[in-house]
Amino acid sequence: MARSGFILLSALALFGCRRAGEAHLFAADAHAAPLPPVSASAPEPVERQVGVMPSLSPLVKKLRPVVVNISTTVKPKVARGRTQRRQPFQRGNPFEGPSDDDESPLERFFRFHGGQNNPGLRMPERHGLGSGFSIGDGLILTNNHVVDGADEIKVTTDSTAPGGYREFTGKVIGRDPQTDIALVKLDGDKGKDLPAAVLGSSDALEVGDYVIAIGEPFGFQATVTAGIVSAKERSLRTSPFDDFIQTDASINPGNSGGPLFNLRGEVVGVNTAIISGANTIGFAIPIDLVKGELPQLRERGRVTRGYLGVQVQPVSQEIASSFGLKSQDGALVADVVQDAPASKAGLKPGDVITAVNGKAIRDERHLTRTIASISPGTKVRLDVLRDKQSREVELKVGTRPNDEELANRRGPRGEGGGEAEQVTDPLGIAVEDLTPELAARAGIDRDTRGAIVTDVGQESAAARILSPGDVIVEVNRKPVASAADYRHAVRGVKKGETLLLRTRQREGARYLSVHIK
Repeated sequence: MARSGFILLSALALFGCRRAGEAHLFAADAHAAPLPPVSASAPEPVERQVGVMPSLSPLVKKLRPVVVNISTTVKPKVARGRTQRRQPFQRGNPFEGPSDDDESPLERFFRFHGGQNNPGLRMPERHGLGSGFSIGDGLILTNNHVVDGADEIKVTTDSTAPGGYREFTGKVIGRDPQTDIALVKLDGDKGKDLPAAVLGSSDALEVGDYVIAIGEPFGFQATVTAGIVSAKERSLRTSPFDDFIQTDASINPGNSGGPLFNLRGEVVGVNTAIISGANTIGFAIPIDLVKGELPQLRERGRVTRGYLGVQVQPVSQEIASSFGLKSQDGALVADVVQDAPASKAGLKPGDVITAVNGKAIRDERHLTRTIASISPGTKVRLDVLRDKQSREVELKVGTRPNDEELANRRGPRGEGGGEAEQVTDPLGIAVEDLTPELAARAGIDRDTRGAIVTDVGQESAAARILSPGDVIVEVNRKPVASAADYRHAVRGVKKGETLLLRTRQREGARYLSVHIK
């Protein structure tokens, strides 16, 4: 024992010397000189600097009654075709919403071998668990993926709610898969006495603010976790409208649809996603986005979004330099849809949209979300930079087509083919004239004129920028209608210079900046 005490004391002495140097905070033996008096300039002891952490218990007691458990049931069905794939938020999550994790081995065999179910195969009954919260009038807000495809929805209140544990039957009256929000109405007049959550402002949140999550992780009712806002405006690439709040408050399967509160007890987000394998990386839908959708969900059951009819991209440092822009703020217009509101208002490729109704636009995703939040038919004013000159453009916002309609406009992607003339140029690519046949194979309009890329050198300046099948339609803001136009445009280009290209692919048009090596 004495030897152990000596070793520990020696270790402390060594630790003290390594941490504090000549201060010798720990004595090596009983005969060491006493510590010198603390000078007036010395910092306060740690125990006097840190106060007692306040308890969140009083706030949690007020918040728990608004949080509910949502359980769903999908009745057995006879499979008629392919098994429907789950949405991204459900993947690998047996607790949230109807999932195909419960399918039988026979069903999995038919799904993975040929992709077709046995026409007579009877799918088993499936169950899911999630969270939600009351917003008044018997309405429950949750995630779309929690209730998607459910035949039965049961809503259970917390023991702290009026009347204690109560179970209600719910029905989805509005949903928006793009933002993963759903609105559930409790049957009849039931549940109108449930306390309603106060919806706060997610825009007012700042990184580092404390937040509280309450939900049903793994079916454990009314589980409370706390943390901070880790980041804002996160994108998971699940939709064009991603704008997630990232938090390290513990969120697990079953938390989806539950509220994220600030320390004033206001809902600032709807917990919706987690990163697989990460314990402290969760995401919530900003409540300001949800508040903008609620009236439409309640009245029409779906969300209609505004639309300009432009394809936009971020302003990179290289592109800003090529365009002579002073900053990278704004959204660069790469293409304009014919007969859409933007084309009717005179917007052109190469324009940079910097503000909407006087509100500055940070990047292309910010523009998409801003326009989507505006009701179709509303007049808006855009601030636009064109050829380094500022101008204002007024137009009436249209109605955004659904994803299927947008995809159909682009057509299937093909590759440029045929025996191409091998040309060595500053970019290290080979091109040929774009014919209607090649345009069709590349998945673009047959009437498009330009130079189609047929080969790209592995070590060339364009190696990671262009691909065979890309169509060059502009070089340094000048139109390119043929391979000859392209070669003329790049003739005389020297090493160290940068070319600004405008290209077309199946996905649409895009500006690219290529630095000549």
